[in-house]
Amino acid sequence: MVDRPGIKIVTSGCRAPVRLGCRMCTEGGSRWRSKISMSSARIVGSDQHFSALNDLDCTREPIHQPGSIQPHGALLAISPSADLTIVAGSRNIGRILECDLALSGIIGLAIGDILGLDFARSVQIRLRNGELRAEAPWQSMLELMSNGRPVLLDASVHLHNELILVELQHAGMQGLDAAGLLRKLQNILAGLRDAENSLEELAGVAAQAIRHLVGYERVLIYRFDADWNGVAIAEDKEADWDFSLVGIRFPASDIPAQARRLYERSPMRCVVDRDATPVPLDRMPDLLDDPLSQGPIDLSFAQLRSLSPVHLQIHRELGINGTMSLSIMRDQKLWGLVVCHHRLPHHPSASQKSAASLITNAFALGISATERNHVEQARREDLDRLSTLLAYMAEADSVTSALTTGTTTIGNLLSSSGAAVLYDGEVALVGRTPSEAEVRELAEWLRVHRGNTTLFHTNRLSVELPSWDRLTSVASGVMAVFLSSDQRDMLLWFRPDEPELISWGSGAHLSPESKASRPAPMSFTRWSEVQRGVAVPWTNWESEIAETLRHGITEVIVRALHRIRDLNEKLRQAQKMEAVGQLTGGIAHDFNNLLAGIIGSLELLQIRVGQGRIGEIDRYIAMAMTSANRAASLTHRLLSFSRRQTLDSKPVDVNQLTTSMEDLIRRTVGPAIKVETVIAVSLWKALCDANQLESALLNLAINARDAMPDGGRLSIEAANARVDDDYGQRHPEILAGQYVVVSITDTGTGMTPEVVGRVFEPFFTTKPLGQGTGLGLSMVYGFAKQSNGYTRIESEPGRGTSVHIYLPRAPGIVELEPSVTLSLSDSAVSSGETVLVVDDEPVMRMLIGDMLRDLGFVVLEAADGAEGLRVLQATQGVDLLISDVGLPGGMNGRQLADAARVQRPQLKVLFITGYAGSMLVGDGVLEPAMHVITKPFALDVLAAKIREMI
Repeated sequence: MVDRPGIKIVTSGCRAPVRLGCRMCTEGGSRWRSKISMSSARIVGSDQHFSALNDLDCTREPIHQPGSIQPHGALLAISPSADLTIVAGSRNIGRILECDLALSGIIGLAIGDILGLDFARSVQIRLRNGELRAEAPWQSMLELMSNGRPVLLDASVHLHNELILVELQHAGMQGLDAAGLLRKLQNILAGLRDAENSLEELAGVAAQAIRHLVGYERVLIYRFDADWNGVAIAEDKEADWDFSLVGIRFPASDIPAQARRLYERSPMRCVVDRDATPVPLDRMPDLLDDPLSQGPIDLSFAQLRSLSPVHLQIHRELGINGTMSLSIMRDQKLWGLVVCHHRLPHHPSASQKSAASLITNAFALGISATERNHVEQARREDLDRLSTLLAYMAEADSVTSALTTGTTTIGNLLSSSGAAVLYDGEVALVGRTPSEAEVRELAEWLRVHRGNTTLFHTNRLSVELPSWDRLTSVASGVMAVFLSSDQRDMLLWFRPDEPELISWGSGAHLSPESKASRPAPMSFTRWSEVQRGVAVPWTNWESEIAETLRHGITEVIVRALHRIRDLNEKLRQAQKMEAVGQLTGGIAHDFNNLLAGIIGSLELLQIRVGQGRIGEIDRYIAMAMTSANRAASLTHRLLSFSRRQTLDSKPVDVNQLTTSMEDLIRRTVGPAIKVETVIAVSLWKALCDANQLESALLNLAINARDAMPDGGRLSIEAANARVDDDYGQRHPEILAGQYVVVSITDTGTGMTPEVVGRVFEPFFTTKPLGQGTGLGLSMVYGFAKQSNGYTRIESEPGRGTSVHIYLPRAPGIVELEPSVTLSLSDSAVSSGETVLVVDDEPVMRMLIGDMLRDLGFVVLEAADGAEGLRVLQATQGVDLLISDVGLPGGMNGRQLADAARVQRPQLKVLFITGYAGSMLVGDGVLEPAMHVITKPFALDVLAAKIREMI
C-alpha cells in the first residue's frame, strides 16, 4: 500500500502506483503520426509496434489512421461543383459496387454517372439547402444494377472541409425484416419507459436491447464523471464471456479530449474487423492542381474511418474484434457511450445501426426523466424545508436565530452534515462543522477567492485550499452564498468526504515514477485505490435552493426589516409626541406652581409696603426668591435633558470628585443607607463638566434613597472602559473609543423592563404624586449625551438598580483652578471702566445696568445687535461688551462680538444666555477673552465674573 495526500492505493496484479500520467510522450506521438500518414501497408500492430506506443502521447494520437478507410465499405470524395465531380476515392470501389470498375476509371466523372442521376439530384438539392453537415450525415439507400443483378447499398453523405464524402456499404437486414424491426423497437421503447425509476435498471434494459437487436456479444453502458474518467454502469453479454467490466473505472486518457470532442459531433463509430487491412484513398495525378484535391482528406466524421494503432492495441488487449460505439448526449453534452464488442468480425446493417441510435437517444431521454424524478423529489423536500424556514424567518427576531433555531434550520437543507451562519460579525454553527476559528479562516479565504459571484461551491475543497486537507472528514464539500456586497455575511453548508474504493481497469492510469513495476499501459490489469477528499457533488438545484434562500434573506427579510424600521420610526414619533405632551403638561404644572409663589409673594410684598408694614417684607422676599430659584433649577434640568445647557468640559479626576461628594451624599440619603465609594486604580480622567457630574451623582443618589425606604446599600464606583468598532457598529448611538464609567448601584426595589424603557423620559416618575419632578434621570441622560457619552441602566424588581454613565476619556492632566468666592461688596470697581450692555429685554438691561453703576462702571445700553454695533463704533473707550446671545434684528450676540472685534481685537466679551446653542459657539469653541454665563444668575456671581475678566 502506498499513501499520498487524499489517496490510499491498493494494487492488484501490480506494484506501484501513484495515479497520474499519460501513456505516451509528445515527441514519440509526432514521429508515429508522421510514419503512419505516409504508409498504406497493412497495419496489424505487433508487440514491437506496441512497445513504441508506450511512450506516445495519447492526448495527441489521432483516433483514426489518416489516408485510409475500413475495407467493408468504399468512399468517394466529390467536388461541390455543378456536376459533382469525383476527385478522390478508395481503391475498393469496384468490389463494393460488384463490378470491374477501377478507381482510376471513376475519378473525374460526375457522381450521377456512377450512382445515378436521382441520387445526384438529391445530393445537389441538399447541398443547396444547407442540409449536408459533417456531424449529421444524410442517409439513403441505393439500388444499382451490376452485371445484370441488383446491388443494394447504404449511402451516408456529409459535407466537410469543402468536400462531399459519400460512404457506401452493402445493405441487408440480416434476417430481420422492417416490420419485425419496428415491432421490436416498440417493445424496447416500452421497456425503457417502464425502467425510468432507476438509472441502473434503465441502462440494463438499453444494453440488453441493443445487443439482441444488433447482434454483438457484449454491450456496455459507459458514463463519464466530472474528470472524464469512465465507468461501466450496465452490461449485457454472452454467458461464455469470462469477465465483466461493470463497475470498472477507466482513466480519462483512454478517451482523450480530441476524441470526446469528435464524439459530441459524430454520434456513431463502427469497426467491422479490427485486423482488416485499411484501404488507401487515391487521387488522379492530373487533378493534383485542384485545391480541393490537395492535402489529406479529413475523415473525422466518416463512419468508415480506420482505427489508430493505439485503439487497435486496446481492442487486442480486450480480446475484441468487431466494435461499435454510440454517443449518449444529454443537454447537448457528452454524457457517456454505448460500447458494443464482438470477438469476431461483425458487420451490422445500416438499419440495425439506425435502430441502435434510436434506442440510445431514447435511453438519453430516459436518463433525463429518471434524474428529473429523483431531483424533483429531493428538490420538493428541500423547497418544503425552505418554505418553512422562510416563514419562520418572518417572525424571528434576527437572521441568525431564524436560520439556526427551531425545528427547521439551515442545516436541514441541501443534504448537508452541518452549516454555519456568519452574520453581523457573529458565527453560529449547526450540525457537524469545523470549529468557529476554522469557519472564520475559510470565510476569509472565500472572500478573496470567490470572484464576483454570489455563490461558490466545491466538492474537493482540499484541492483548492490545501490547508483544509486535515478537515476533509468534516468539510470536503462546501457551498457558500454571500449575503452582502462587502462579503462579510455569508451562509455555509458542509459535506464530509465519501471514501470510495475504485477499481481501475487500465495500467495507463499509473505514473512514470513506477514504470518498472507497473503493468503495461494497455494491459488492463486491475488495481484499486481508496479515494478520499471528495464529497458528494453539489447539484444545480441545490445551488438554486441556496440562491433562493439568499434572495429571501437579502430581499424579502430585508424589506420586512425596513417595514419594521418604518413602523418603529412611526412608533417613536408617536411616543415623541406623547412625551412632548407630557413634557409641556409637566412644565405648565410646575411653572404655574412656581409663578404662583413668586406672584403671590410680590403682591403681598406690594400690599405690605403700601400698608407700611415693612417689618414683614423680608418674609415675602424670601418666598419669592425661593420660588424663583426653584424655577431656575427646573429650567436648568430641562436644558440638561435637551442637551442645550452650557457645559464647561474639562479633564476631571472622578476619584477625587466622588470622594469629595461622599459626605454630602451620606447626609442626603440618611443613616439607614450605607454608602460605599470604590476608588479605582489608574483611572483615566473624564472630559466633562464637573458641576454637572456632581449634580448627576446627587440626583442618582436621591433616586436610590427613594428606592430604599427601609435602608440598604449605595455604591459609587468608577472604571476604565473601551468600546470597540464592532460594538459601535452594532450600536450606532455609541461612538467607539475610551470611556470612564461611573456606576451608581443600589439594593432597592428595582424596576420592571417596561419601566426601565421609560425612565429617561421627561416628567416620567414612579414616585407618588407631588414627590419628584421626573426630570432627574432625564437630566443625567442629557448631560451624558451632551458630553459625547451615553447612559446605560440595569434593573430587576427586588434586586436593585445600576446606572452607568459613560464619559469620554480626557487626555492630559487635570488643572486645578483656585476656588474664588466673592460677595457683591467685594466686587466693587472704582476705575471707571465702560461696559456696553446689549439685551432686548428692558428688565435685564435695567438690572444689569443698575448693578454695574453701583459697582462704579460707566454703562451704555442697546436693545439689539445693530444698535450695539453703532454704539461701539461711536464710543472709543468700551472695555467690556455684555450681550445676550439671542438678539432680534438679524444679528445675534456672537455676530455682534465678531463684528466688534474686527476693529477692536482685544475687546472682552461676556455672553449671557438662557441656553448654549450653535449660534453662540459655532464649532463648540469660544475665542480668547470670550466667556459665557447662564441665565438666571445671581448678581454677585455676575459681578465676580466681570471682576475676573477686567
